[in-house]
Amino acid sequence: MRLLQIEYLKVKNYSTFWWIMGIYAALVPLTFMGLSQIDFPFFPSKGELFSFPTIWNYITWIASWWNLLLGVLIVILVCNDINYKTQRQSIIDGLSRRDVILGKFYFLVVLAFVVAAYTFVLGALIGIIYSNPSSFLKNADYVLIYFVQTVGYFAFAFFFAVIVRKSALSIILFIAILMVDIFLYGDWIMGEHAQFFPTITISELTPFPFFSQLMNMESGQDPNFVEPYNMSQTVRTLLSLVYISVFVLIGYVTIKKRDL
Repeated sequence: MRLLQIEYLKVKNYSTFWWIMGIYAALVPLTFMGLSQIDFPFFPSKGELFSFPTIWNYITWIASWWNLLLGVLIVILVCNDINYKTQRQSIIDGLSRRDVILGKFYFLVVLAFVVAAYTFVLGALIGIIYSNPSSFLKNADYVLIYFVQTVGYFAFAFFFAVIVRKSALSIILFIAILMVDIFLYGDWIMGEHAQFFPTITISELTPFPFFSQLMNMESGQDPNFVEPYNMSQTVRTLLSLVYISVFVLIGYVTIKKRDL
């Protein structure tokens, strides 16, 4: 709790933190509502989209896109600690390097929990308004998986910021890598092997809602179609936890050995 209090004091009066969190909180429901106005093949009706249990997959998928914004926020916070010598001052004041890394990790986990809880409340409210709450918790585990995904994005942003150390460059490279992943996931470059890349593994925790329908359509059109290997959600979640541990461990070793 003491380490969390220290981390909270850093953002308590930091307007950028609250602005970005507010923008995220507004963009998720706005994007979700806007999506319901677009007519896609295989896309559910507005009533189905806003109903249990369908809503959990869609609301977490939409929220996951805005994790990019939250990842930029983490990069800014970590780089500020480095550039303004906050880490060094914390160690001078009595914290160990282990405490510094643990404090930041605890804060990232709590922030991810807050984000996931907000998404859960948002989905619950919309679902209760537009559908029968009898299937309220069916497929609600998507929110738990979304929590793991958010921690993964935060851990990757933390790792990147610790390695690069410069806010602007870290943000550019962080966004660029995530954007490149979209192309790597195409069959024309890496195909099914790309799903084992750390950032793709984490991003695919909240799957494209009508992926299976698109696969069925493609297989129906092509008699020679062979469905690519797609790792199970359990394997993907476990692998993501491994990547999260690696990101945090590398960050810890870097901070421990680097001159602050």
